[in-house]
Amino acid sequence: MELTSFYTALTGLSNNSVAINTIGDNLANMNTTAFKSSKAAFAELLAGVSGTSATGDPIDNGIGSTLSGLDRNCSQGTINYTGNATDAAINGNGYFVVSTNGSMGFTRSGQFQFDAEGNLISSDGFKVMGYMAANGTINNSGVPTTIEVNKGQLIPASATTSLSVAANLDSQAADGSSYSSTVQVFDSLGQSHNVNFTFTKTGTGAWNWAATIPAEDAGGAVGGPAVSIGSGALQFNDQGVMTSPTTNQVLNVSGLSNGAAVMNIDFNLMNSAGTPLITNYASDSAVSSSLQDGYAASTLTSISIDKNGVIMGLAANGKSIPLAQLALANFPNEEGLQKYQGSTFLTFASAGEPSIGAAGTGGRGSITGASLEQSNVDMAQEFVNLIVAQRAYQANSRVISASDQLYQDSLNLIR
Repeated sequence: MELTSFYTALTGLSNNSVAINTIGDNLANMNTTAFKSSKAAFAELLAGVSGTSATGDPIDNGIGSTLSGLDRNCSQGTINYTGNATDAAINGNGYFVVSTNGSMGFTRSGQFQFDAEGNLISSDGFKVMGYMAANGTINNSGVPTTIEVNKGQLIPASATTSLSVAANLDSQAADGSSYSSTVQVFDSLGQSHNVNFTFTKTGTGAWNWAATIPAEDAGGAVGGPAVSIGSGALQFNDQGVMTSPTTNQVLNVSGLSNGAAVMNIDFNLMNSAGTPLITNYASDSAVSSSLQDGYAASTLTSISIDKNGVIMGLAANGKSIPLAQLALANFPNEEGLQKYQGSTFLTFASAGEPSIGAAGTGGRGSITGASLEQSNVDMAQEFVNLIVAQRAYQANSRVISASDQLYQDSLNLIR
């Protein structure tokens, strides 16, 4: 029988050198953001069945080993807070989507920054993709596009569409007495207007309300009669709880002198739970709070990223406005992704088709802003693997030495 141990041991040397190289790569990337460690996997090389044993069992000799693959460990890495507003870490499944020269790439590394043109760029230099907001609304059911945000850009004004006033009207007040309070609203051009609410007692547990704006706001003379934009009646029971009306009212603001669009503002008399916001207790009339959802145009000063990957812009006027949302991609087999450049992967047949959408949906993980995912390399385990691979390499080298000695002994037989 021929001596195949030279070849057998050579496969062992070759494959264990790959294992050592892989371990070296893992250790070299211990501090690489979102790096996933790999491990060399081997399979036995067979020469085929050469016969059967005395008991009829097949004799199938092994002739070494072969590299069956590099198994990538896609487990979650530790998430560390960085304080950098453009950093983002995925907690759970998914990959950030980037544009790679006309196609899509995927990365777990959320070490992002903005370039000179306002494009959000990955650590490998690719444009990050997601869903841009339009008029403060994000549609994440469409096709992802590159994200562009310019610090200092003008955030458009938003007209007031909803307004609420939480107040108490003094039940001890005399009939015919009034109480007034002013709430500031914004039109479609971002100009502010003072809406004056006047509450007038008409009887026991009965009040009228009227809302007006200054005459000059609607094209009238300065100091002229105020312009009515809504009115109604309020009814309270003997517990001071409002019983009528049972629906929210509407304020109609039209004919503004600056040419702004007509506003139909919901005047909320109840909160989201249906609890009346205006009471009629024996206490001084007072407004405890007022809310409205409009704002003037302002410049963007900073951003933050929430758990859904929404990039929120903080404007100089203190308002937070959604600007864009990061897209995440899921794969049937993420171990099948092909390394492309740095921390960026490309799709491969074995990975399956990507499922792209928003964080927190479709099995995709959540996003932690101002944080980065660390490498999942376990240094202690890598050192153990290194010792095992080193010993295997040494053992195979001994087989080559022994085989060489056997050949030498065979040559010496003729002496």
